[in-house]
Amino acid sequence: MKMTQDQNFHHIMIASMNDMKQSINLLQHKLEQIPLVQDNKGIDKSDVNLMHYEISRMQNSIAQLHNLYLLENDELPLQLTESYFIDVIEEQVIAHDVLCKRMGVAIEIRGDNSVSGYVDDHLLSQVLDIAIVNAIRYTKDAIVITVGQSADGITLTIDDNGLGYPEASLSRFVEVTKQQDLSGLTNQALAWYYCYLVASMHKNRAIKGWVSLSNKSELGGSRFEIFFP
Repeated sequence: MKMTQDQNFHHIMIASMNDMKQSINLLQHKLEQIPLVQDNKGIDKSDVNLMHYEISRMQNSIAQLHNLYLLENDELPLQLTESYFIDVIEEQVIAHDVLCKRMGVAIEIRGDNSVSGYVDDHLLSQVLDIAIVNAIRYTKDAIVITVGQSADGITLTIDDNGLGYPEASLSRFVEVTKQQDLSGLTNQALAWYYCYLVASMHKNRAIKGWVSLSNKSELGGSRFEIFFP
Protein backbone atom coordinates (compact mmCIF):
# COMPACT_ATOMS: atom_id res chain seq x y z
CA MET A 1 0.00 0.00 0.00
CA LYS A 2 1.39 3.38 -1.01
CA MET A 3 1.73 5.88 1.82
CA THR A 4 0.30 9.35 1.50
CA GLN A 5 2.41 12.51 1.78
CA ASP A 6 1.00 13.14 5.30
CA GLN A 7 1.93 9.61 6.38
CA ASN A 8 5.44 10.05 4.99
CA PHE A 9 5.82 13.35 6.85
CA HIS A 10 4.58 11.72 10.08
CA HIS A 11 7.22 8.98 9.90
CA ILE A 12 9.97 11.43 8.95
CA MET A 13 9.03 13.70 11.85
CA ILE A 14 8.94 10.83 14.37
CA ALA A 15 12.34 9.57 13.21
CA SER A 16 13.83 13.08 13.39
CA MET A 17 12.40 13.72 16.86
CA ASN A 18 13.65 10.39 18.17
CA ASP A 19 17.11 11.21 16.84
CA MET A 20 17.04 14.64 18.50
CA LYS A 21 15.85 13.14 21.79
CA GLN A 22 18.69 10.63 21.77
CA SER A 23 21.24 13.36 21.14
CA ILE A 24 19.81 15.61 23.86
CA ASN A 25 19.63 12.73 26.34
CA LEU A 26 23.30 12.00 25.65
CA LEU A 27 24.18 15.65 26.22
CA GLN A 28 22.27 15.67 29.48
CA HIS A 29 24.01 12.51 30.64
CA LYS A 30 27.42 14.02 29.90
CA LEU A 31 26.46 17.31 31.52
CA GLU A 32 25.35 15.61 34.73
CA GLN A 33 28.80 14.05 35.00
CA ILE A 34 30.38 17.49 35.34
CA PRO A 35 31.12 18.13 39.05
CA LEU A 36 28.65 20.47 40.77
CA VAL A 37 31.51 22.65 42.03
CA GLN A 38 33.97 24.04 39.50
CA ASP A 39 37.30 25.66 40.28
CA ASN A 40 38.52 28.77 38.49
CA LYS A 41 40.18 26.67 35.80
CA GLY A 42 37.04 24.69 35.01
CA ILE A 43 33.81 25.50 33.25
CA ASP A 44 32.03 28.50 34.68
CA LYS A 45 29.23 27.39 37.04
CA SER A 46 26.65 29.77 35.56
CA ASP A 47 27.36 28.44 32.06
CA VAL A 48 26.80 24.86 33.21
CA ASN A 49 23.55 25.84 34.93
CA LEU A 50 22.29 27.55 31.78
CA MET A 51 23.23 24.59 29.57
CA HIS A 52 21.48 22.18 31.92
CA TYR A 53 18.31 24.29 31.96
CA GLU A 54 18.28 24.74 28.17
CA ILE A 55 18.72 21.00 27.59
CA SER A 56 15.77 20.25 29.90
CA ARG A 57 13.70 22.87 28.06
CA MET A 58 14.62 21.39 24.67
CA GLN A 59 13.54 17.94 25.83
CA ASN A 60 10.15 19.35 26.78
CA SER A 61 9.83 21.25 23.49
CA ILE A 62 10.37 18.12 21.40
CA ALA A 63 7.77 16.15 23.38
CA GLN A 64 5.30 19.04 23.13
CA LEU A 65 5.67 19.42 19.37
CA HIS A 66 5.18 15.70 18.80
CA ASN A 67 2.06 15.51 20.96
CA LEU A 68 0.63 18.74 19.55
CA TYR A 69 0.96 17.22 16.09
CA LEU A 70 -0.84 14.10 17.28
CA LEU A 71 -3.56 16.22 18.91
CA GLU A 72 -4.05 18.18 15.70
CA ASN A 73 -4.66 14.88 13.89
CA ASP A 74 -6.77 13.33 16.70
CA GLU A 75 -4.13 10.66 17.22
CA LEU A 76 -2.99 11.34 20.79
CA PRO A 77 -4.46 8.61 23.01
CA LEU A 78 -5.65 9.38 26.53
CA GLN A 79 -4.75 6.37 28.67
CA LEU A 80 -6.43 6.78 32.04
CA THR A 81 -5.10 4.75 34.94
CA GLU A 82 -5.34 5.19 38.69
CA SER A 83 -2.31 7.26 39.64
CA TYR A 84 -1.03 8.38 43.02
CA PHE A 85 -0.13 12.02 42.51
CA ILE A 86 2.63 12.23 45.13
CA ASP A 87 4.41 9.31 43.46
CA VAL A 88 4.30 10.98 40.02
CA ILE A 89 5.52 14.29 41.50
CA GLU A 90 8.38 12.61 43.37
CA GLU A 91 9.55 10.93 40.17
CA GLN A 92 9.77 14.30 38.42
CA VAL A 93 11.51 15.97 41.37
CA ILE A 94 14.10 13.16 41.46
CA ALA A 95 14.61 13.49 37.69
CA HIS A 96 15.59 17.14 38.20
CA ASP A 97 17.67 16.63 41.32
CA VAL A 98 20.96 17.57 39.64
CA LEU A 99 19.48 20.69 38.04
CA CYS A 100 18.07 21.76 41.42
CA LYS A 101 21.44 21.30 43.09
CA ARG A 102 23.18 23.30 40.38
CA MET A 103 20.65 26.13 40.67
CA GLY A 104 20.56 26.01 44.49
CA VAL A 105 16.82 25.27 44.57
CA ALA A 106 14.98 23.25 47.23
CA ILE A 107 11.66 21.57 46.38
CA GLU A 108 9.14 20.66 49.07
CA ILE A 109 6.21 18.34 48.34
CA ARG A 110 3.03 18.64 50.39
CA GLY A 111 -0.06 16.45 50.35
CA ASP A 112 -1.56 13.12 51.28
CA ASN A 113 0.24 10.11 49.78
CA SER A 114 -3.09 8.34 49.34
CA VAL A 115 -4.57 10.95 46.95
CA SER A 116 -5.16 9.26 43.59
CA GLY A 117 -7.17 9.85 40.46
CA TYR A 118 -7.72 8.48 36.98
CA VAL A 119 -5.35 10.44 34.76
CA ASP A 120 -2.90 9.78 31.95
CA ASP A 121 0.21 9.64 34.11
CA HIS A 122 2.52 9.99 31.09
CA LEU A 123 0.90 13.27 30.08
CA LEU A 124 0.75 14.36 33.72
CA SER A 125 4.49 13.74 34.02
CA GLN A 126 5.12 15.89 30.95
CA VAL A 127 3.07 18.77 32.36
CA LEU A 128 4.85 18.52 35.71
CA ASP A 129 8.18 18.44 33.90
CA ILE A 130 7.33 21.68 32.09
CA ALA A 131 6.10 23.43 35.25
CA ILE A 132 8.97 22.27 37.45
CA VAL A 133 11.70 23.21 34.96
CA ASN A 134 10.14 26.65 34.53
CA ALA A 135 9.89 27.14 38.29
CA ILE A 136 13.52 26.07 38.79
CA ARG A 137 14.63 28.61 36.21
CA TYR A 138 12.75 31.59 37.67
CA THR A 139 12.56 30.94 41.41
CA LYS A 140 15.01 32.42 43.87
CA ASP A 141 15.71 29.24 45.78
CA ALA A 142 12.46 27.54 46.85
CA ILE A 143 9.56 25.64 45.27
CA VAL A 144 6.55 24.09 47.00
CA ILE A 145 4.38 21.52 45.18
CA THR A 146 1.04 20.90 46.85
CA VAL A 147 -1.58 18.23 46.14
CA GLY A 148 -5.10 19.30 47.12
CA GLN A 149 -8.31 17.30 46.88
CA SER A 150 -11.92 18.50 46.76
CA ALA A 151 -15.29 17.00 45.91
CA ASP A 152 -14.79 17.98 42.24
CA GLY A 153 -11.26 16.70 41.74
CA ILE A 154 -7.57 17.17 42.43
CA THR A 155 -5.47 20.33 42.09
CA LEU A 156 -1.68 20.42 41.84
CA THR A 157 -0.14 23.75 42.81
CA ILE A 158 3.46 24.74 42.14
CA ASP A 159 4.60 27.87 44.01
CA ASP A 160 7.98 29.60 43.83
CA ASN A 161 9.64 32.61 45.45
CA GLY A 162 10.81 34.31 42.28
CA LEU A 163 9.69 37.67 40.87
CA GLY A 164 6.39 36.31 39.55
CA TYR A 165 4.95 36.35 36.03
CA PRO A 166 5.02 39.66 34.14
CA GLU A 167 1.51 40.99 33.51
CA ALA A 168 2.10 40.64 29.77
CA SER A 169 2.75 36.90 30.21
CA LEU A 170 -0.44 36.45 32.24
CA SER A 171 -2.48 38.29 29.61
CA ARG A 172 -0.92 36.22 26.84
CA PHE A 173 -1.74 33.04 28.75
CA VAL A 174 -5.42 34.01 28.87
CA GLU A 175 -5.42 34.69 25.11
CA VAL A 176 -3.76 31.37 24.36
CA THR A 177 -5.99 29.23 26.58
CA LYS A 178 -9.09 30.88 25.12
CA GLN A 179 -7.55 30.26 21.68
CA GLN A 180 -8.11 33.90 20.81
CA ASP A 181 -4.67 34.37 19.27
CA LEU A 182 -2.19 31.54 18.66
CA SER A 183 0.08 33.52 16.35
CA GLY A 184 3.67 34.27 17.28
CA LEU A 185 3.77 31.86 20.22
CA THR A 186 6.95 31.92 22.26
CA ASN A 187 8.36 28.63 23.55
CA GLN A 188 6.97 29.38 27.01
CA ALA A 189 3.51 30.27 25.69
CA LEU A 190 3.48 27.08 23.62
CA ALA A 191 4.37 25.10 26.73
CA TRP A 192 1.50 26.60 28.72
CA TYR A 193 -0.87 26.00 25.78
CA TYR A 194 0.18 22.35 25.75
CA CYS A 195 -0.43 22.07 29.51
CA TYR A 196 -3.88 23.59 28.98
CA LEU A 197 -4.71 21.06 26.25
CA VAL A 198 -3.57 18.13 28.39
CA ALA A 199 -5.67 19.30 31.32
CA SER A 200 -8.76 19.88 29.16
CA MET A 201 -8.49 16.33 27.75
CA HIS A 202 -9.36 15.07 31.23
CA LYS A 203 -13.13 15.20 31.74
CA ASN A 204 -15.62 13.83 34.24
CA ARG A 205 -19.20 14.37 33.14
CA ALA A 206 -19.64 18.15 32.87
CA ILE A 207 -16.36 18.98 34.61
CA LYS A 208 -13.20 19.53 32.57
CA GLY A 209 -9.59 19.95 33.66
CA TRP A 210 -7.97 23.38 33.63
CA VAL A 211 -4.67 25.21 34.08
CA SER A 212 -4.10 28.56 35.79
CA LEU A 213 -1.17 30.97 36.10
CA SER A 214 -1.03 33.71 38.71
CA ASN A 215 1.21 35.60 41.12
CA LYS A 216 -0.66 34.29 44.17
CA SER A 217 2.18 32.05 45.33
CA GLU A 218 2.34 31.52 49.06
CA LEU A 219 6.09 32.08 48.66
CA GLY A 220 5.62 35.49 47.03
CA GLY A 221 6.41 34.54 43.44
CA SER A 222 4.52 32.75 40.67
CA ARG A 223 1.91 30.01 40.93
CA PHE A 224 1.05 27.28 38.43
CA GLU A 225 -2.12 25.24 39.04
CA ILE A 226 -3.53 22.28 37.17
CA PHE A 227 -6.85 20.66 37.99
CA PHE A 228 -8.03 17.13 37.17
CA PRO A 229 -11.73 16.26 37.68
